[in-house]
Amino acid sequence: MIAKASLTRAHRKAQRGTVIRIVTGAAALVTSLAILGGAQAQQQQQQQQQFGPRANQAPRQQPQAPKPELVATHGDWAVQCQDAPGAAEGDAAVRTCGMFQAAKSDRPGVGLTLVVVKDEQDGKDVTMLRVMAPIGVYLPTGVALEIDGDAVGRVPFTRCMPQVCIAVAEASPPTLERMKAGGIANFIIYEAPGAGMAMELSLKGFTAALGELDQL
Repeated sequence: MIAKASLTRAHRKAQRGTVIRIVTGAAALVTSLAILGGAQAQQQQQQQQQFGPRANQAPRQQPQAPKPELVATHGDWAVQCQDAPGAAEGDAAVRTCGMFQAAKSDRPGVGLTLVVVKDEQDGKDVTMLRVMAPIGVYLPTGVALEIDGDAVGRVPFTRCMPQVCIAVAEASPPTLERMKAGGIANFIIYEAPGAGMAMELSLKGFTAALGELDQL
């Protein structure tokens, strides 16, 4: 379990309880990576410069990921699917689906993308959050989440790739209900301890997009 974030709009209001749980299993990460191609492409278009101490480093060129299929849009959310290769040679492709939305900060070239996928863990269905943040972000603090100005929790970073760092968590049912009922979600990344940068995601269409995932 992760500790509840002690943040308000000024990122400091204490809250009680835990509403996001960490999931670090390799299978959970692999499930969402197949649909990150389209979201990552949008993220890279926003990020013409890097965030934090590595801001002046030139980005590495990455092979182009297969283009995912746009299944639907609901409000400000896009739902897409992609056929990922089988685990072993000759295996049938595995179709994975997810919903995403990208956000920009006030700082030019710095953006963030949230990918939401359905998965199965220990025999139960779960909803996973994948936050794609810029290289150079301060990793120990993770990504703080606020919904309509109220602190909810933190999503911990699990790995970094050449272009992005990824934070992964399971969204608990209470968190999902707050996102369904909310208007704005702020995801806060840190350049250094205490130096947070909030990026705003609209929750318009979140409920419908999540329902679409249930049907795929």
